[in-house]
Amino acid sequence: MKNILCKNCGGSMILDASATTAVCKYCGSTYVLNHEDTDYYKQFYKRMRSFFTLSKDEQARRLKADELWETAEDKKFECPDGKDIEVRYLYSHKDPAADSYTARRNIIYHFEEKNADCVEKFRKAISMLDYPSADTKSLSDFFPHINGGFELEGGERLLVITKGEDEYPLRLFGTLSGRHVAWIISRLENLCCVLEYNGLAHADLNIDSIYINPYDHTAFLYGNWWNAGKHNTHTRGIFLDVADNLVNLRKIAKELLGFKADEKVIPDGDNIPQALADFINGSPKVNAYEDFAYWDEMLIKAFGERKFINMDTEDGEIYK
Repeated sequence: MKNILCKNCGGSMILDASATTAVCKYCGSTYVLNHEDTDYYKQFYKRMRSFFTLSKDEQARRLKADELWETAEDKKFECPDGKDIEVRYLYSHKDPAADSYTARRNIIYHFEEKNADCVEKFRKAISMLDYPSADTKSLSDFFPHINGGFELEGGERLLVITKGEDEYPLRLFGTLSGRHVAWIISRLENLCCVLEYNGLAHADLNIDSIYINPYDHTAFLYGNWWNAGKHNTHTRGIFLDVADNLVNLRKIAKELLGFKADEKVIPDGDNIPQALADFINGSPKVNAYEDFAYWDEMLIKAFGERKFINMDTEDGEIYK
C-alpha cells in the first residue's frame, strides 16, 4: 500500500474512514486527497474488508506470495566501507524516529544519525522483558527478536528484527468489523498483561507498532520500542506510565473501527454492540489483569460465546 507523507514534517499521514482526507499524527496538518488517491484507498480497504474466509489451499496462497515478491521494491543503504546493504520490502512506514521496511521475514528500521541512540534504547527496552515461569504460550514470540544491526555511512544505523511470513502491519487492514476488532483487543490485552508483569510502559503502543497474523488471530508488539521503558521513568523526553498501555489499546480499537484515536465517545450500532462501545469508551481498570478480566465479560456480552471468525487475506491483497 502506498504511503502519503506530510508535506510539512515528512511523517506518515493517516486516512480518515472515508479515505478522502489524510491527517498527520505528528504535526496535525491535513491534506484532501485527489480523486485518484481516494479511489485507490477506497478500493484497497473495500478489498481488505472482504477477506474474511480463510483459504484452505495453503500451497496456492504460498505460490501467490512467491509471485508477489517478484515485484517487491528494493532499498539500498551504504556502509562505511563502501559496500551496500540491499533490502527487498513490500511496505514502508515513516516515523519521526525511524523509517521501517516490512520484508518477508524481517522488519528493518533505519535511523538517521540524530536518532541513532534509538537503537540502544530499543535493545535496552526489550531486554527488560521477562515472562512468567508458568508461560505455556511462548509469550516471547509476540515481542521483538533482534536479528542484527548495521552501522551505515554518515552515522546512520539499521536494526533488523525477525517476523513470520504471515505477519503483517495492522495498519494495512484498514477499518474492520466489530467482531474482528474484538479478537484484536483480546490479543492486545495479552500483550498489555506482559508489559504490566514487567512494569513497562510503551508510549508508542499504536496501530503502527502492532503486527497481526490474520490466519491464526495472533498479534505482535514489534514497533517503536525506543519509546518504551520502566514505569514512572522518562525516555526521549516522554514520561512513561504503565496505565497508558490500556489507554492506547482503546485508541487502537477506535482507529480500527474507523474513528479517530482521540475520539472521546464512539457510538454503538449494528457493527458495534453496546458492550464493545462501553468498553472502548470507558476508563481502563486499575491494571492490565483486571482490565483483561473485564474485557472477557464485555466480549461475551457483545458477541456471545467465542468463535473463530476466519479472515482470508493473501499477501498480494495486503500489500497491493
